[in-house]
Amino acid sequence: MALEQFLPVQVFGFLLVFSRLAGTLMLLPGLGEAYVPPRVRLLFALLLAIIVAPLVSAFLPPEPGSIFVLFKLILAEIVIGIYIGIVSRVLLLTLDSVGRFIALTIGMSNAEVFNPSISTQASLPGLLLTTMGVLILFSTNMHHVLILGISESYTMFPVGVFLPTGDMAFVLARVLADSFSLALQISAPFIVLSLAFFMGLGMLARLMPQLQIFFISLPVQLAGGLFVFSAVLSGLFTVFIEYYAEHVNQFLATN
Repeated sequence: MALEQFLPVQVFGFLLVFSRLAGTLMLLPGLGEAYVPPRVRLLFALLLAIIVAPLVSAFLPPEPGSIFVLFKLILAEIVIGIYIGIVSRVLLLTLDSVGRFIALTIGMSNAEVFNPSISTQASLPGLLLTTMGVLILFSTNMHHVLILGISESYTMFPVGVFLPTGDMAFVLARVLADSFSLALQISAPFIVLSLAFFMGLGMLARLMPQLQIFFISLPVQLAGGLFVFSAVLSGLFTVFIEYYAEHVNQFLATN
């Protein structure tokens, strides 16, 4: 094969791989955060595409005969990459939902700060949990599993095959439901203790109407909530990392 024939084929394969990787890295936890410069993400996607392209070359179709087919392939690859990134992002944002539930029950729902993981205002516990979640994902090498899942996604989503949009929508709905359910389960101790605490305050207000319940309840609620939060923090992340690994292996990696 002549050099002028070899280079366009290699450029075509690299472009397809880069399109999928760039779509994923745009939303990938840790690498796709708002505080990561776009140039860094672009450079990382280029370097990763150089490594992954030779490994998945057997799954790539031949060079198309028209520019319309080329754009269609690139658009499909970008959609697949965004889908993988959204799944990984939703799994991480389970911690933000946990933080919102906790903030609501311990009296910190009005104290909000900017959370770069969701690019909007969030509760203080949500910011702490999502930041620690990204750190734990990197410390446990879960980002390696995600990158491996991207390279193995070519067996799950072959290039040039019509996208299974129905299955993709079902998976996203399933991940959203599971994430909300897990967030509610993790926050269950705070919800139960908050309910018991306010029931006790209601009884106390009936027994002693002259007592200023608000000035007594808020410091106790906040101090008790922070104590319970510190007690369950380790177990919270243990449950989360198991949940994250299970869903990444189920939806992204092939066994």
